[in-house]
This record gives sequence, C-alpha cells and structure tokens, in this order.
Amino acid sequence: MESQERIIGSLDLENGLSVYFIDRTTPPVAGRCQVRLRIWAPVQPIEDHFSNHPDPSQALSRFISLSGPGPVGFEAVKERNFISQENVEKSLNEIKDDFIRTNLEYLKNPRFAAKFIARKYEELNEKAAARGYFDGAGRR
Repeated sequence: MESQERIIGSLDLENGLSVYFIDRTTPPVAGRCQVRLRIWAPVQPIEDHFSNHPDPSQALSRFISLSGPGPVGFEAVKERNFISQENVEKSLNEIKDDFIRTNLEYLKNPRFAAKFIARKYEELNEKAAARGYFDGAGRR
C-alpha cells in the first residue's frame, strides 16, 4: 500500500525560506504503521547564490541545466516503526517538534540558502563529470 502525502504544518523563516512538514505515514498493516515525516525546505536558486563565481549568471544557468527548473531543497525524512494507529498523530508531532528543536537554527541561518546551493552545485558538477567520464569510457 502506498502512503498518501499531506502537509501537517509549515514554518516561514526570517531568511525567506519555508519549511514544510509532510506526513507520509504508511497505512496500517496488522494494526501498526510506519510513521514517516518528510521535512522539505525548497530553495530557489538565484544569481546572488553564485556571487563567488567569475560569471554568476553563467553559473546559475549551468546549475539550472544540471538540476532542472524550479527549486531544489533541503530534505530530511524521519521514521518510526510499529506505531499503533491511535498514536500516529502523536508520533508525527513528536518528530516534528524534535526536528524544530534540533535543526531549525541551521535552516534559519541567513547564509543557509547560498551555502546549500553552493554545495548542491558542487555535487551536480561532480555527477556530471562522472557521467561524462563513464560515457566516454564506454565508447572506447
């Protein structure tokens, strides 16, 4: 059985980001559920995120060509197993509250979006280079 997604809450942060809490709990099997909470903070890449590059506009264009249009985002998935159906909401709220208590300061950092995009850009370039290497190796 597939889980249905539903947003159970969101937070708008001072740095302009929004954090969404999405319930992805699986339906009960033998009276027990896998409680799964997806935490998603979309980041829309902008030219300012690439200010440390010689040509920020070109870097942004390359980023978009590698990642696709639209936002990329911070994502975390927290799970708890074998939760009775009557305790699902309580577990979701506990997971959400734990995340807020332990991780929200990280996401609230004014430089979070720029640092996140820089790290993502590095990852995308590494994947593209590896793909190019293996594509080229396959043709020899």
